[in-house]
Parts: sequence; structure tokens; C-alpha cells
Amino acid sequence: MESLSVYRNENKYIIDMAKSAQIEGKLSRILEADQYSKNGNYIVRSLYFDTINNTDFHSKLAGNEIRKKVRLRIYTLDTKMCKLEVKQKNGELQHKIGMWISKDDAKELIECNYSVLTKYFNESDIAIQIYTTMATECYRPVVTIEYDRTAFIYSEFNTRITLDKNIRISESNYNIFDEKMSFIPIFNENNILEVKYNEKLMKFISKILQPYNLNKTAISKYCIGRPNYYRFLS
Repeated sequence: MESLSVYRNENKYIIDMAKSAQIEGKLSRILEADQYSKNGNYIVRSLYFDTINNTDFHSKLAGNEIRKKVRLRIYTLDTKMCKLEVKQKNGELQHKIGMWISKDDAKELIECNYSVLTKYFNESDIAIQIYTTMATECYRPVVTIEYDRTAFIYSEFNTRITLDKNIRISESNYNIFDEKMSFIPIFNENNILEVKYNEKLMKFISKILQPYNLNKTAISKYCIGRPNYYRFLS
């Protein structure tokens, strides 16, 4: 079973659609599209989990240096496998751990049957870590978020640049395999640019982005994807 453990820097920017189109055009001429972007945009659909006290949500709002997010992610609705990930942030550094689980096991996890992860224990220490996190802190699904992504990659320093558009959410339907899921559009006047890399960003990429006077932001798709809960807090 393939497991994932990646340390990297991750910078996020909110950009308007005009800038997004310009940046995408320039990047497409010099960088390779990732495996999913060969034919342009692709859909990313994620189901986020949180504790019964919404610990991760409040940690993000509070701006805590150390925080995490737990999610299931798919790239096609007819997939037989689903990526389970935990993103851990410590200051500027991101550590993402993950593993692939079967569609049937993902459905069980959505029902909070954490024990399905125990079958992966012999294959992956990451399975043990994620199981311990979800079971001891009583994680449960809270929001489904979908968007259109274009992604570019460069091998040096594991560089990855993504443009996410048309972000939409469902705070009531947690079946990420539902082909007829109804979404509410949010944040649809701007796109989110993410620049991810290990150690340092190549200068030629920095020069492409420099004229746009981009300002880093701590925006979280997870947090903006829970407007109803946010209004409840107010």
C-alpha cells in the first residue's frame, strides 16, 4: 500500500480571475501539468472531518502555530480508492501524511467506523497514526468541499503550483461518491493560488509571480467551507 509523508512550505494567495488566467497561461508554457491536469482542469472533492468540539476549526480561527486538518479526497466519482490525509502545520512548515484506502472502507469511515483502518496496520505506520487521531479525538464528517483545479509541477525542490476555482460546498451531504450532490457556490469571485515547495522556490518561478504583487494569506478552504457553523459562532 502506498503511503505519503511530505514536508514542505506552502504559500497561499487570493487572486482575481484575470490574474489567475494570466498566471495559468505563463505557467503552462514552462511547467509540466500534473498527472490529473493533462487535459486542463480537474475536480477535487474532499470531505473534511473535525472533532465533536470542532477543535481544528477553532485552532485555525485562533491562528495557532500548531494545527491540523483531516480529510478524505477523491479526483473522480467512479474511483475505487480514496486518499485519507492529515495535514499538520507547525509555523511555516507543512507536514502531510496520507494513505489510500478502498471506497468501501471510506464509506465506513464516513459513518465513523474507525476500526476499518486497523486492517492497514501491518502495511503502514501512517494508518496507526491516523486511526489514533480519529478514534481518540472522535472525529466525524462536517463538510464536503469541491473545486476545479489546475496544477503544475517542477521536479526541483518538489515544486507544485495549483490554481483552485469555483469552490462549492455541502454542509449536509457527506457522501463524497454521490454523483447528484447539490453544492452551494462560495468564494466564486476569486481563485486561490497555492505555491508549494521544499527548501526554496526556484527564481524563475518567483519572477513569473513577482509582477502580480501577491500577498500571502492564511485562507483555509476548510474554514470558508463552513459558513453555517461560522454564523452560529457569531
